Amino acid sequence: MYKDVTEKLSSVRIRTLVLAVIAVSVSYLGVWYYKRPKQVEPYVKNQWHNLYLLSGPFQTWNVPLIIFDVEILPHVFKPRREIWHDPAYTCRILCKHHPDGNNLLTFAILARKFIPEKDKIIDRLQKFGFATHLSMVPDPRLHDAKEVIKIPTYLWLARNDHVIHITILHERHGNYYWAGPVTDSDWFNMVNELKPQLTIDWRTLNGAVFPRYAQAYEMSHHLTGVATKIDKHEFIVPYNIKSFLKEYKEARFIECDHERAKKYRDEYPVIATQEEYVYQSDAKKLLIRAKKVLNKLGIPFWLSSGTLLGWYRECGIIPHGVDVDIGIWIHDYHNEIIPAMEREGLMLKHVFGRIQDSYELSFIDEKDVKLDIFFFYQESDSVWNGGTRAYDGAKFKYKFPKFSLCWTEHLEDKFRVPCETRSYIEANYGEDWDKPVKDWVWYSSPPNVEDNGYWEKSEWNEVIQVYDRVRNQPKVKVDL
Repeated sequence: MYKDVTEKLSSVRIRTLVLAVIAVSVSYLGVWYYKRPKQVEPYVKNQWHNLYLLSGPFQTWNVPLIIFDVEILPHVFKPRREIWHDPAYTCRILCKHHPDGNNLLTFAILARKFIPEKDKIIDRLQKFGFATHLSMVPDPRLHDAKEVIKIPTYLWLARNDHVIHITILHERHGNYYWAGPVTDSDWFNMVNELKPQLTIDWRTLNGAVFPRYAQAYEMSHHLTGVATKIDKHEFIVPYNIKSFLKEYKEARFIECDHERAKKYRDEYPVIATQEEYVYQSDAKKLLIRAKKVLNKLGIPFWLSSGTLLGWYRECGIIPHGVDVDIGIWIHDYHNEIIPAMEREGLMLKHVFGRIQDSYELSFIDEKDVKLDIFFFYQESDSVWNGGTRAYDGAKFKYKFPKFSLCWTEHLEDKFRVPCETRSYIEANYGEDWDKPVKDWVWYSSPPNVEDNGYWEKSEWNEVIQVYDRVRNQPKVKVDL
């Protein structure tokens, strides 16, 4: 009995001793692992050192660098447990580790801060060994100037096979920042100027993520953000990264063609009456009020019909117009649109159709200028909005080729327009869109209009709601 107990105790001690030895060994191995010299890829070392050299000149001349890289930003605030074991511990976030060799990093700077100091900053960077290229384009804000004035849009830097791409943000009317396009010719010049700091098999721009087109960003705190220390360097990070990344995807900007507008005005000189000048001024105010309401509700909209034609053809408002037209996707409909518009002083004029079919809202302001909101529906190969003729319940469908949305500047403010504007305009107005037409019948003149049946008379009370408004009095529904 005693012998059995002794053997069992001995066995337990042996197992305990073995486990203790294993635990101590693992502990020592762990200490060795974390204290051993870290093997950092050469290009990662280059990136970290380049960022160190980069930040100095911009800090010296008080030009904050904003992290503008959509591949980096989602990882700026990674949980600490995900970066503890990163061997490139000195550059755990800002350095890219792409297998295809893409190690381009994008920042942004404000033009008003950079331009006065650009020569000094570029000179200092060149002394640090950076190859540089400054992209320049004609300033689109000075389209009426006799002399072409160029402004910087991108600063490109390369050192030891690492490229840094800096977007230069210019302030524009309507409280937004504008970034210029990367033209093909400038791309070629940039690559040639950066070559001295690149090896023969350099592939830095293969798959690089940044837009080649112009962009527009809200001039808000979520972009300019706050100073944050990342990888031992201090940079500006957008205050709301999620909002910025969403805005980045939708930032494409197209400029109104002022040369085309001038040609149109020369061919068809506008002799506007005083009444037409007043209408143009009132229509601009109405459009800005509508934007204020819809922005507050978070509803994206775009210029449509005659309002879009005025922007595309004349970079303005058609003098003999009668209303303001905008489009909204039906899935963005919000039941607060009507009360919100009326709180802004825009009274409901009519409601046509149902939300599921041919929905349309119309409002009128104190100057009797009308705002038409057309709701668009998507089909497999096209999109359409509906129309209703109030006196007999006739339904119409206006079909358009599919389109995406871009930003533009219109009436010194920022609005969305269809990116594929030409095809949208031609669908609505035909190939003669560039000729003025005063006699226009909304249910028969457009080339894209189709008969779409009739609303049953029993439905009229719901689908044809027309209101009359006496000044300073509540709206009254008209009995059809």
